[in-house]
Amino acid sequence: MEEVVTVANFTEPLEAEMAKLRLESAGIDTFLSGENARILEPGLGPLQLQVRASDQSDALAILADPGAGSAPEPNT
Repeated sequence: MEEVVTVANFTEPLEAEMAKLRLESAGIDTFLSGENARILEPGLGPLQLQVRASDQSDALAILADPGAGSAPEPNT
């Protein structure tokens, strides 16, 4: 089984979900560590966005580019 690495930490669940969706739309499988613990105890700790080690560099590049995965601007 391939190693899983953390590419980002989030305190806000909405931000974590948005980043997760950006990576998944690029074909990168993701996992949010700590998601279930926060259901039991909100604010328990950061959510860790994790990917396969082989996807780490692509995931970091996508997360670093604020325009990656955005919808194109409409023609006016």
